[in-house]
Amino acid sequence: MTQQLIRFRGELLDRLLDIAWRQWTTAGVVGHVESWRESIIDPEALLLFSSTVGRFDARLFDAIQEWLRVNGQFVNIQRLKRILKEEQFAGEPVLKAMTAASSTSVNRAKWTQIAGTPPGVKSNSEPLFYRTSGEPLPVVREHDPLFAEYGFTRDRFEDRNIAEPFRPELSGNLLLRLRALLGVNARCEVFEYLLVNGVGSPRAIASDCYYYPATISKAMSEMRSSGFLVSRTQGRRRIYSLTPESWRELFLPASAEPRWVVWPRLFSAFEEIFLFLNGPDLESKSALEQASSLRRILVD
Repeated sequence: MTQQLIRFRGELLDRLLDIAWRQWTTAGVVGHVESWRESIIDPEALLLFSSTVGRFDARLFDAIQEWLRVNGQFVNIQRLKRILKEEQFAGEPVLKAMTAASSTSVNRAKWTQIAGTPPGVKSNSEPLFYRTSGEPLPVVREHDPLFAEYGFTRDRFEDRNIAEPFRPELSGNLLLRLRALLGVNARCEVFEYLLVNGVGSPRAIASDCYYYPATISKAMSEMRSSGFLVSRTQGRRRIYSLTPESWRELFLPASAEPRWVVWPRLFSAFEEIFLFLNGPDLESKSALEQASSLRRILVD
């Protein structure tokens, strides 16, 4: 069974990197892959997920750093922290280094909320990048001093100008488009949820979009005063929808039928399976132990 899992590990990494590349390319990274149309891109979840799988593709990782400098103002830091707390993504140490490297005099206060204070250079630093085989990618040029302060070794980062502003006409960028229009706040997720799903309750939206229920309830109550949000009682729940229906025509192409995907949960599941398959003790386990561990992860 070990050899089957090892083969599957390579296939899984290829698929996960393909998803990451397609979504980042749609969001503004210059690439040569098909754009993402299946659902709305979640920039916070994608950033956390890429902090793990991006270590197996140095080109993608550096492109994300450039994207943060170009489009970082549309990342919701408070939501990012809440997703990280609830889903416990493994890439938090990497994310701290990445955001610190993306910090400028303009956005330093924002990214410091994630990057914090660097722990300082350590003698037991770990490689930042790995080959798809799992072997560490060696540093062949000058070490990057900033990543070293966060405990990672890599070649010095070089800006290659492969990130550009996101394209608002692409349906996958709906959330980024709403944030550019309405500001980086919970109302964007409310609008996005109702555009895609038609109707929704404050509790469901808060759960799927990673906000406190009180935050969403307050936002939706205020939005209803505009006349563009209507509500009705269904059992014990209050259900909201947008009016008129022409909102969808304004924000989504006629041919677009994006599915609603709760990306933080899905990416967290992908990451856990991936980390299990890349665990140092995988090959030392018996087939029964491997099957039992994988089944537990899949059930969770």
